[in-house]
Parts: sequence; C-alpha cells; structure tokens
Amino acid sequence: MKFFKLFVGCIFLLSSNNIFAQVSNAFYEGERITNVVYVFQNKLSDTIAQKNLEQTVKRAFPIFPQSSVRTILLEAYTNKVRKLQEVASAQYEIQPSQIGGINITLTVEVSEIAKEKKEKTGLFMGEKDFPILYQDNKSLLTTKIAMAEMLYTNNNAWYGRDDAMLNGNPLANNPVGKGFTGWVEGWISGGLYGITTLSAKKNRYLYGGLSYIASGSAGRELFTSESRAYGAVEDAFLGFMGTNASTSGNRFTYNLSFGRQQFSVGNGFIIRNTASNGDNRAALQLNPRWAADYLGLAAIKYNNLLLQVFQLDPNELSIVDSKTVIRGFNAEWGDGYAHQVGIMMLDVPKSNFNYYTPAGAVLGRNGLKLYNLRYYANRPPNTPGLFFKGEIGYETNSNFNMSAFAGYTEFGWSFAKQKGAPTLRYRYAYFSGDNPNTEQYERWDPLLSGGNGEEWVIGANHFKIVQNSNITVHQLQANIRPVPKIELVPQAIYMYASNNNNIGGNPALSTMTKKEYGSEFNITVKYFQNRRWYWHGHIAYTIPGAGVQNALNNNAKPWLSAMLFFRYGF
Repeated sequence: MKFFKLFVGCIFLLSSNNIFAQVSNAFYEGERITNVVYVFQNKLSDTIAQKNLEQTVKRAFPIFPQSSVRTILLEAYTNKVRKLQEVASAQYEIQPSQIGGINITLTVEVSEIAKEKKEKTGLFMGEKDFPILYQDNKSLLTTKIAMAEMLYTNNNAWYGRDDAMLNGNPLANNPVGKGFTGWVEGWISGGLYGITTLSAKKNRYLYGGLSYIASGSAGRELFTSESRAYGAVEDAFLGFMGTNASTSGNRFTYNLSFGRQQFSVGNGFIIRNTASNGDNRAALQLNPRWAADYLGLAAIKYNNLLLQVFQLDPNELSIVDSKTVIRGFNAEWGDGYAHQVGIMMLDVPKSNFNYYTPAGAVLGRNGLKLYNLRYYANRPPNTPGLFFKGEIGYETNSNFNMSAFAGYTEFGWSFAKQKGAPTLRYRYAYFSGDNPNTEQYERWDPLLSGGNGEEWVIGANHFKIVQNSNITVHQLQANIRPVPKIELVPQAIYMYASNNNNIGGNPALSTMTKKEYGSEFNITVKYFQNRRWYWHGHIAYTIPGAGVQNALNNNAKPWLSAMLFFRYGF
C-alpha cells in the first residue's frame, strides 16, 4: 500500500509540477535565444570605420541564436563592448519573441570622439552601479536579486471531484475542490555571479554562480491547505569558455560547465523542466526552481553548427526522487533566422522510475533510449510571413520491448507590420499511449518536457490532470501586442487520449471508455513595465470531455482558474 501511494504521488507530481510555469526566476535565465539584433546609434561618418566597428562589436558580443540565456555572460560581453574606444554606451535588452523563445537586442551608441574609460567601477569602487559589485578590464562580479508574489483562485478544481482525482495521493491534505478557493505564494532569491579573464589574447574565461531561493505558500491550494516555507541553494556552478573570431568572419566558441544549473534543448519538447517545485518546497504555481541537481555540459559552436554533450540529474522532490540520470548528445545547425535543424540522442543509464501495464507487469525507465529530430523555419524580428516548427521523437529500451512515439507540427503567420504585430499559430501534437493488445510497451515517457503555457504545459488547468503522454492535442494560439509593453495570448485547446488504456496517468482516468479529455479556453495578459518589473494575469476555463465524464460517473464540472502575479528583479 505504501508503494502504491508513492507511485500515485509520483504520477500526480509529474503531471502537476510546473503547472503553468512562467519564465525562469532570473527573468529570462535559461530561455532559448531566437534572434540577436544589433542597433547602432550615431554611426561614424567613415562607412568603412563603421563597418569595422560593427564587426568588432559582434566579436566582443558572441551571443548567437540556438543558445540559452546566461546573464553573467551577457553582462560580461556587454561590458567588453562598453570598453571599446568608439563606444559611448552599450545596453542589451531581452524580450520574448512572438514566434517562441526570446530576442536579444544590443544597442550601441557610437562616438566620433574616443572617451577615456574607467579601469575599475562598481559598488565596491564607490560607484552607483548596483547590482554590479566590481568590474575592470578582466573581471566582473555582480549580484542578482529577484522576487515574485502570486494570488491564485479556482472554482471546481479537479473538476469538482478531488475525492476521485486525488484518491490515494499521499500529498493530498485538505486539497482544493468544489467551489471557490484560493491561496498566495511567493519566493525571493539572491546570488553572486562572476567571470574573469584567464587569457585576454586567447579569449579564455572562467565563470561561476551561487544563489539561494526561499519560497512559501499559504491558503488552500491544489494539494493542501498547510502553510509552509522552504529555502535551499539554487545555482552552484563553474564554467570555462573561450571564443575566437577570425578576420574572415568565422566564429568558434567552446564552453565547459558543471554543477547546479538549468538546461533546455530546443523549445522544451523533451528537456526543459530540470527541477521540481511544490510539496514541501511550496510555490507550486510560480515554479521558481530550475537548476538541476547536477549538469555537466560540454559545448562547441563553429559558425552555425552547435554540438553539445551532457549528463543531467534533475532536481526532483525527495518524496518521489527517481534517481534518474540522463546522458545525451545534441547537434544543431542553422542561423536561427531562417532554417534550423537539430538532432538529439539520449540514454538513461540509471533510474528507479517505473512503467505499468494492464497485465500487472512493472517495467523501468532504466535503459531508456530516445532519438529526436527537429526542424524550425523561423522569422527574423519584425518580419511578416510564415513560420514553422516540427519535431519527432522515438523511445525504446535496452531491457524490454518498447516502441513509443511523439511529435508535433506547428505553423503560423506573423503580421509583424500590422497594428499590434499579431501572430497566429496552430499546433498538432501527438504522444503515444500503450496498446495492451500488442507485445510492445508504447506509452511515451515525457522525461523533462514542459516550460510554460506557450511551450509544453498543455492547458493551464488540464496539465494538472494529464501529463505529456497518451494525449493528442489541437491548439490555436494568438500573440497580440496592442502597445509595446502589453502582450495578449489567447489559446483554445482540444485534447483526447491517444489510446483508451491510460495506466501510468492519473489513476482516476486509468481506463478511458471514450478518448475525449476535454477543451480549454484561456487568455494571458503580460505587462512588461521595465527591465525590473513584470506583471502577469491569466484566466483559464476547462470543460471536461466525454472520457473524463464517464470516468467520474458524469459528475465532473467545468474548472475555472485565475491568477495574478508580479516579478521583480535586478
């Protein structure tokens, strides 16, 4: 019985963790870079000198599409640009791309007159440069402080049937259910991040970071009414990197890092959520933790080719820690502005996570092998037209007969030149379920899929019920910016089971006499006040389908949720 409860708790946390996670705790740390844009103001009158300066700036700021945001590197590279004699000022800005990921814009103000640069600046040198503590021509030491607060309410959570949907869940302690209920949660984090030059001639650097997060929840939330608080180390990593840019324009970078840090591949279809939240850690919805217990990553990039080798141990909740270790190889080619191709191969040499069959067999994740192919046709910023994304994945296992498939196709149109610069997109996604009439095990293992509601959290409410396995999805989405600082994101989603056998998902839905999970309609409002303040509101309405109604004796009610939060950081 104890083992059964642990299994049930694991299933619920897999399907409920990162329920509607937003961006990472340091605003966009770890987010995928879609485009890098350079803006030069007050250009030099000598066009040849201006062209040479632009190339020098780009060599000093080696940030490229396909990579992930690492704030300490952005700060260091921007500082290198500021040190150039012809540069009066330089500042980078991060904004979400309406076709997915984020855009980085580096704005450089050029000066005809070379200005003297201070060798040492920062708070420790008496300058009002906080959060920069110290910087000179070789080193940078900075701090990151961030916090967030959320109000959340539900009406008829778990379709008003928490008795069935949470039956056997050891985490359930006076959970939210019928009627209106609400809670509040928040977190605060602080950390030190630094980088120093090992060789200016060969552009070699040593960098690292250390941070701490404290989080808390109060009120009656999804699983419990118990108020709680929790604090722990988040980032704790070291890295070594180097860059080289030839006069002919070829670019080469390499990066080795290890420790507690976050990681993602592509748009999060397979690897995105490398840490868990909720339970004793609180802040289930805000999802502040992203760093894996351990990530060892080696990466090289030559022009548009990226190669990565990694070993990953996700930061799971102690009550359901599956001891999973993932090893992988990832390769990507493309400039990020048009065509981009990626391939990834993973294997799981160690895991205690189990799969279950209708016949009562217990299989294991240990020995899992995954193969992934993806293709993106992106659009440059402010460029209207068609964009496309597609991925396929195949899973097998060296210890038993497994054959699982997943994939999606997403296409849309950017109206970048129209008022509000809207984008419209449609996504079809498929994650296989297990057919008990075959000898193979076919239920897709989602591993670390997730992110936010525009990535792979499918439905703000629905994702709490069904993880990314044994599900087929039709999704419509729009992104509209009526003014530059406000973005509206409406979604309409229809979901049904890929197979009637749903063992391994929510126990109340283990057998689906009908496949329809249901429909969800939601809208998100984002307000980007400035670099430090971000506001976010969301309303979701989920209608249970025939499959859910049958499993719950036709007594399931529509689920309404609403939330509002702010995030502050520097």
